[in-house]
Amino acid sequence: MNKFKLAFIASAALALCAHGQTTQGNAGDVAESTDPAKAAAIEQEARDMQARAATQPDSSANIVDGRTEGGMAFLSGGITVGDRVSMHAERERYSLWVATVAKPSGAYLADAKLRIVNLRDKAVVLEKTMDGPWLFAALPAGGYEVSATFRADGSDKDQTLTDRVTIPARGQRQVVLRFTSQARVDPEMNGPFQGNPFDKPISLK
Repeated sequence: MNKFKLAFIASAALALCAHGQTTQGNAGDVAESTDPAKAAAIEQEARDMQARAATQPDSSANIVDGRTEGGMAFLSGGITVGDRVSMHAERERYSLWVATVAKPSGAYLADAKLRIVNLRDKAVVLEKTMDGPWLFAALPAGGYEVSATFRADGSDKDQTLTDRVTIPARGQRQVVLRFTSQARVDPEMNGPFQGNPFDKPISLK
C-alpha cells in the first residue's frame, strides 16, 4: 500500500471520527468534532503512516508489467531482492523465464537488450531492454531463439549470447544468459535466492 492510499485511509478515518462525535443543528449545518484531542491524534497517526510509507517504498514500482504490440504479457525487473521476491510470486503465469548474470561470479546484470524470435516464422515476438536481471514472458507453445546483448562495465565491446528453447503446452522453461563481467555478487542482493535465479527463495514458506 503506497503513501497516498495510506493518507486517504487516514483522512477517511478522521472524517468518520468527526461524523461520529458531532453536535447536530439544523439541516445543512457544518458538523464540528466535540473531541479535538482525538482528531489531533488521528491526524498525527496519518502523518506517522505517511512517514513509514516514505521509508518503505512499494518495490513493484521497479517492475514493468506490460504487453508487447502483439499482446504478449511480460514482467521485467528484479533490481532489488524485494523485486525478485515479488516477481517470483507471479512466475507461474509465464512460460519463459530469462535471467542475465555475470560469469564467473553469478552476479545479476541489468539493462541487457533482449530479443526473442519465433523459429517457425522468424517473427520477433519481443524486443526490449530488460529493466533488471529478470524477464518473464507468456509465450505460446513453440520453438524460440532467445538472444541478449550486453556491454560489461569497462569494456568497449558488446557481448551477444543466444540460446534456443522449446516452450511446452504446459509448464515453463528457463534461459540463463551468462556474460563475461567483473561484476561481483553483493551478499545482500543475492539474498534469499542463493545464486539460483529461479529457485524458491529460502525465506518463503
